[in-house]
This record gives sequence, structure tokens and C-alpha cells, in this order.
Amino acid sequence: MSRKFTSLNIDSEILKAIESLGFKELTEIQEKVGPVALAGENILGSSSTGSGKTIAFLMPILERTSWEESNANTLILAPSRELALQIKNEYDTLGRYKKLSCVAVFGKQPFQEQISAMKSRHQAISGTPGRVLDHIKRGTIDVSSIKHLIIDEVDELLDRGFTDEVMEIVRHLKNVKQTMMFSATITESVRELASEITSDFRIIEAARDEELNIEALHYELDVKDKWKALLSVIYGRKPQGMIIFVNTKDECDRLQKRLEGANIDALKIHGGMMQEDRLKAMERFKNKEIPYMVATDVASRGIDVSDLDISLSYDFPVEKESYVHRKGRTGRNFKKGLAIYFITEYDLRKVSEVEQYIGSSLGEISHMDYETYRNGKDGFREFQKNLRRNRPRKKVTHTDITKLYINGGKKKKIRPLDIVGTLNAIEGIEPDDIGIIKVLEQGSYIDIMNGKGEIARKGLSERKIKGKSLRVEKARKE
Repeated sequence: MSRKFTSLNIDSEILKAIESLGFKELTEIQEKVGPVALAGENILGSSSTGSGKTIAFLMPILERTSWEESNANTLILAPSRELALQIKNEYDTLGRYKKLSCVAVFGKQPFQEQISAMKSRHQAISGTPGRVLDHIKRGTIDVSSIKHLIIDEVDELLDRGFTDEVMEIVRHLKNVKQTMMFSATITESVRELASEITSDFRIIEAARDEELNIEALHYELDVKDKWKALLSVIYGRKPQGMIIFVNTKDECDRLQKRLEGANIDALKIHGGMMQEDRLKAMERFKNKEIPYMVATDVASRGIDVSDLDISLSYDFPVEKESYVHRKGRTGRNFKKGLAIYFITEYDLRKVSEVEQYIGSSLGEISHMDYETYRNGKDGFREFQKNLRRNRPRKKVTHTDITKLYINGGKKKKIRPLDIVGTLNAIEGIEPDDIGIIKVLEQGSYIDIMNGKGEIARKGLSERKIKGKSLRVEKARKE
């Protein structure tokens, strides 16, 4: 059986988007889910974190969605705002050539911003259960148009107590034709929830973490030696990208500040931070501006960095499921990864719970060699200087797409059709060159495809839109 994306018989515009992201072959979960999802069957899927699960469920949905649909036909539920936003970004990236877009809705962001975003044409909504339910109750999500329901990380939704909200959302959705649910592991409680949501589903399981290219190291040490052990790893292994897990917000703040004090570049992310600060930190980490991130489990959802060298548990996880999720932060897309866990005398009970949960022993538990802590500092300093000098430029996907901004929107009675009509009058601009158009209150954003951004910008600057002369420029930020 071919492992090429073309074997799924999906739209060439989706294949073009996948190719632009650098993916060549289907992963196991994509290969198994694709045909079943395209056939419209309900699915309960399980695969390791980093195995391409999001693309697996988005491809079939995008295949059966058209730009003409102006209200969302797909609702995606996720346990955290970071994951909801990550899914929205992947939907937009994969759907860009079909001019499909997704709106993300989550807590600690003004309702009005989200309501305004949903007034523009969109085909999917990705959100956290609490905020999605609030929108449904306010009538700002049209539940009658939802035909596809996707529930991601079901195990995490259960752990975080979202069961009641999820079931209430499901009860509001009367026209759903297909439900796809995904979980890192399929436990009895996951099966029970899946059966409550839909009585008829196909179970699809793909490679587990231990079958991926992830090495796990466990170090037994005294609590007082954890900082010394962390520096031993950093100085000795010199990772170019590492996430450091702790169990509390306070420890996250403290450890990041201590790393900065030791002249080690590190960001932090936890649930007590302002939403804008969290998103900014995630963006900087993903763009490799800063190599290390100290994070709590909740906040780490949605951190999807393809070549993260090490996932290090400075604090051994409190929740047994987090052992698997932390491990899956490294070794993304089947690349080689390393997961390191510090184990103190206070963690022995939790170790037993994890072993029961994963169904095997953690194996050999090592003792840390502190030699690099004592003599590796200078070598690391040189390494970090090189990292700072060679920070990569921000990765740009779809380099043939230019986003334009027009300083006219709904307040000036501008509609997408008005912009399309003006663009079609510009010599050299074809209908296929016009991408997603978002008309907001004060301004509008337009995606221009096929490298014709400058032609469109110049042409729009020389013409009136609905009788109005408007400023047109390359968009800085949407």
C-alpha cells in the first residue's frame, strides 16, 4: 500500500498545502484514519503525540468543505487554548488554497473579538469546551450548520473535568453526520465517554510512544540536587531546543528566573500568565528565538515544535497521563527524541502509578554524573553565543501568498464581494489568485496567491472600492 498523500485521493489544493509544509509520506495514523474518515465513519483514534494526528483528521474534513459554506460545518473541541489555536492554524494552513478558514474561541479573550471573527466567512470553529458552550448559549455559534464534530485529546478533557461541558455541547448538535475523537490512550473511561457521544464508532490505533524514536532516561537524585542536575544536562548535552516541565506556576516562575540568572536563555509558560504573553512566548519558542521553555503541563498543550531535542521533567509528573504527554513533546514526526525524568524520594508512589498506567517498568534508573556541571560551563557559553548569532529567521509557509490590509471594513459598508470585484478588474489577477478575505469593523485582510501580491497591492491602490479610495499595504499583523 502506498504511503503517499496522493493515495488518499484528496483535492490537489490540499496536497499543494501539505507539500509546502515539507511532508512527503503519510504517517501510520494518517494512513489508517484517512480512508475511514473520507467514507464518513465515526472514529475513536489513538496515536502517539507528534504522529501527525491533526493532519489526519483535518484532511478529510477539508476535502468535503467548500468556500461557498459561509458558516462553520466543523466544530473541534480541545482541552487548552494553545491546542485550539494550534489546530486553527493548521486548518488555515492546509485549507489556504481552497480559501477555507477556521476561527478559534477560548477563555480569557474578549467575546466581542470572537463574535466579530465569526461574522466573517469561516468553515470551522476550534475551541475549548467552556467558551464554545458559552457561545452556543448566546446563539453566536450556528449549531444547525455543524455537520462534523472532532474531539481532540479526549483523555485530557476527562482529566480536566470537561465531561459535562462536552456532553452539553453534544446535546445541542442535532445535525452532526460524523464524529471523530482522538486520545493518546484509549482507557475504559475514554471508551465510555465515546459511547455516550455516539453509539457507533470505529477504533483506530497507531504506533505507541515506545515504538517511536524516543529514548527515555530516568535519573534518581535528591531534591536539593535537581538544579545541579539540570545544569549538568544543559552544559553536557547542549540541546538546541528543550522544554522543561514543572508541576506548579510558582515553580515555573522561579526556575525560569533562576535560568536567566545563570545566563541561560529561557522562556516560561503557565496558566497564570496573560493570554497575550502566553501566545507571544509560544511563538518565540516555536520560531527558535529562545531555545528553552519552562512549562506546566496545562500550558504546554499546543507546543508543537518539530525538532525539539529534549523533553525534561524537572518535576516528575503528578498525573500519570502526563508522563506520556510530556514524552510526546520530543520526537515529533518520528524524528529522534529524548525524554529525561528526574525522580526524587518523594516520587516513588507516582512512579508505580505510571508503570501501572503504561503497562511496563520504567527500566533502569540511573544516577546523574555531575562532571559537566563542574567543568562544562565555558563550553556551553560558546555554544549559546553561536545559537544567538545563528537564530533562524521566522519560518514562512506559503511564500507565494501575500496578506494585504485595507483600511476599510464593515463601518464603511465594505463587503468581500466588493473587494473581489475590484481585484477581478486588475490586469494580471485571476479568480484563483484571490484567497481568504476577512472584513472586520475597521479594516479588511486579503490573501493574494501565486506570488501576485504586489500586482494586487498596486492595482487596489489605484482603484476605488465601492466608490471609496482606501489605503492598501502589506499586512503587519491580523
